[in-house]
Amino acid sequence: MAAGLTLSPFLMSVSQFLLLIVWLFMGDPVKEKLKRFSQSRIAILLVSLYLLHVIGLLYTSDFQYAFKDLKVKLPLLAFPIILSSVKPLDKKSFDLLLLVYVASVFVATCLSFRLWLRHDYVDIRDISDIISHIRFCLNIVFVIGIIGYYFFTRHSAWWEKLLQVALVGWFLFQLFIFESISGYSALLGMMAATLLYLVFTKLKSTALRVASVVIIIGLPLAACIYGYSMVSSLLKIPPVDIEQLDRQTAQGNCYVHDTIHYPVEDGKFVGLYYCQPEMREAWNQRSTFDFDGLTSNGENLEATLARYLTSKDLRKDAEGVDALDEQDIHNIEQGVANYVNWSHPGVYSRLSSTLFEYNLYRRTNNPNGGSLSQRLEYTKASFYLIKKHPIFGVGTGDIPNAYMQAYDELQSPLLQQYRHKAHNQYLSITVGFGMVGLALFLFVLLYPYLSSKRYRTYLYTIFMVILLISMMPEDTIESQAGVSWFAFFNTLLIFAFENRDSHPEA
Repeated sequence: MAAGLTLSPFLMSVSQFLLLIVWLFMGDPVKEKLKRFSQSRIAILLVSLYLLHVIGLLYTSDFQYAFKDLKVKLPLLAFPIILSSVKPLDKKSFDLLLLVYVASVFVATCLSFRLWLRHDYVDIRDISDIISHIRFCLNIVFVIGIIGYYFFTRHSAWWEKLLQVALVGWFLFQLFIFESISGYSALLGMMAATLLYLVFTKLKSTALRVASVVIIIGLPLAACIYGYSMVSSLLKIPPVDIEQLDRQTAQGNCYVHDTIHYPVEDGKFVGLYYCQPEMREAWNQRSTFDFDGLTSNGENLEATLARYLTSKDLRKDAEGVDALDEQDIHNIEQGVANYVNWSHPGVYSRLSSTLFEYNLYRRTNNPNGGSLSQRLEYTKASFYLIKKHPIFGVGTGDIPNAYMQAYDELQSPLLQQYRHKAHNQYLSITVGFGMVGLALFLFVLLYPYLSSKRYRTYLYTIFMVILLISMMPEDTIESQAGVSWFAFFNTLLIFAFENRDSHPEA
């Protein structure tokens, strides 16, 4: 299971089946195991999250989707029952399990890095081709926390410490190139949680505690200042004197200089030095993709070409197109619209693309194809549905149909292929099961951690922080990879290891 979380959806499914077989036919009788499960209030509470979805069948109409959803979320039922009723892992076995997990995430990052090196993608997020890049980044952040935990709490040889530092550096680099805002947020949250943990459990000096609190406050503040400086640079558009611009191309054709009807790319007007006839002729001589057609990912080719030329500080004329190399031509054909974002992925690139799509959404009211703009539409539809069904929601199976109806009633400009659910777990739960369901959901998440100091280990602390942050920009437990990650580690860190003296409590 630990290996399959990032390497194979097939392994995720098979491992759960094998765990069930082991639970049924090995160790104590099933009756004894069920008795231990029934005596655990927290295990029963965790299972209630699955039962909430079962109860949602009582007022649903689309049973086909409902049963599919229940099948995906079987880990919410299986892991609490299995792991709460069997003998916990000893320290050695638990450490080995986490080692397997760290190794599997490392292998998965090597596979994605291979695609990154080959530039075999249109969107940087495509390099995670096994599971969603967002879920993958959550695994990466959690692995960074696990390595840090062992670095500071276990005595090991110098070469092991060096290897741990190198692995953290590797995973940080992987997180950086994925351009995942939720991944960056989870990392900041984990770092703040780590410092808080140290303040309350390890630091006795008042000066060190004050310094740690300053750092905890400073981390998000520094991130905000850094983000603001990059956003300001992207929004800063130098003044343009149209009268001073060249009016003709090198071939003697007229330029169009339009700062109104064309977008802005990284602080530069796409509509300056624009000669469509020359672009069309030069492009069609270099590519089999029609200038007046679409890229391979369905984007308008002319608009993609114009944006790409702008990002390379080239004019939108024959000379500009001729200055592109073969890699540039391939990028444009695949739908890559910004050279800088493709060649230098990272925070700057992510902010650049997000600002472009948001400004385009504000100017045209067209959210299609933009991650942020689409999420704004999802949020509008979610609150619309919550307002219509505030107490118990729409039921387990009716969530997709309810969203489709909401988009129609709101006259959303979203195309059919982009009309999805909330992409926010808290909103998804509320739409499905109302405020009652949200209250139960939050209680299930928080009660185990808050109920007893016994459960507030460092690893469980950072897991909960990563989980809670991840659920704001993504519906984490609505997919196999997300619900398996949550159910597996949530129950593992509560029930499945003993010798808690070696795992300091918060």
